[in-house]
Amino acid sequence: MISPEMIEPDQLPDYPLRKAFMIFYESYSQNHDVPEVQQKAAECISRCKTGELGYTVSFCPECGYKKMRPRSCNNRNCSCCQAPLEQKWIMERNSELIYGTAYYHVVFTVPDKLNDLFRTNQKSMYDLLFSAASDTLIALCRDKKYMGATPGIVLVLHTWGQRLNFHPHLHVMLTGGGLTESGQFIQTRHKGFIIPKEVLGRVFRGKFLSGLKSLRESDAIAFEGRSRQLMNPVRWKTFLDDLYSNPWIPFIKETFNGNGNAIRYLARYSYRTAISNSRIIDVTDSSVTISYTDYADGNAKKLLRFKGEDFIGNFLMHVPPKGFHRVRFSGFLSNCVKSKSLSHMGRLMRTPYQGSPTKGKRCLSC
Repeated sequence: MISPEMIEPDQLPDYPLRKAFMIFYESYSQNHDVPEVQQKAAECISRCKTGELGYTVSFCPECGYKKMRPRSCNNRNCSCCQAPLEQKWIMERNSELIYGTAYYHVVFTVPDKLNDLFRTNQKSMYDLLFSAASDTLIALCRDKKYMGATPGIVLVLHTWGQRLNFHPHLHVMLTGGGLTESGQFIQTRHKGFIIPKEVLGRVFRGKFLSGLKSLRESDAIAFEGRSRQLMNPVRWKTFLDDLYSNPWIPFIKETFNGNGNAIRYLARYSYRTAISNSRIIDVTDSSVTISYTDYADGNAKKLLRFKGEDFIGNFLMHVPPKGFHRVRFSGFLSNCVKSKSLSHMGRLMRTPYQGSPTKGKRCLSC
């Protein structure tokens, strides 16, 4: 039996995101065809830490202290309960750091002209984005002009911009050193500058568009809505020619001040949802107001008001397909070779690799 005095008052926070879903999702679902994966996300967010999902108990057998706290939904799209998972992820990645090695932040974006194809072919297009970025970095890093070795790569998918608009892109952490074919670990030849962004953009564009053509040739993408016109071979060719004719310029910079900072920085991207509670300024009976940074206006802080149902639609647009992995690993950090590679590098550098500190643990306090 749960009594009110057993519940911590501060454990029932008024999360703006949850409040918005509790007010607007029902009417949104009545007026829109909501996919199952989005339905589940909406239901989880609406019930998170309300008590509807049950309670956890804190109990001390010596003093008799007992408190009950409402359970989190643990849905990966819920910004109300990602902190413990983020800390676990940081611990796992910290155990994989190569000390004394530079880490680079890379951002791969695609032209807005591709957005309609991304919306209607999420899994295949997101997979293509991952593979093109990974293949680009591995190919260029293996070039002796830049490194001459296979790097370690962590890739994180984001699909949103500051205004909750659709903006698919990848945030990548790239090691400034890698393994050669002979098994030696070497550093990049250009400290603080690993690959020219113009070169990176050309190779990425070529690999992405080559993969896009393959998807069309194998009928692996659907043309719906505004992209239906691309079923016409002439329009398709014009579409591709336009994409080839414009430069694709990724962002790349050694921005991390220390190895641990690299992991904490990327963790913010790995477990960040489309919008955090702190950016939701106000939720009324008819609207949701958010704050955002306008990068085109000198990073000015601005407010944007959505109609309630529009906010729900914009948020759910960023829920990934069921079972889709938003975080992936490549190079010597690929899951199939990670332990072997890190153990080998540990022997080379006389810093033994101990494995994941969270393996076999049910919680971080174990």
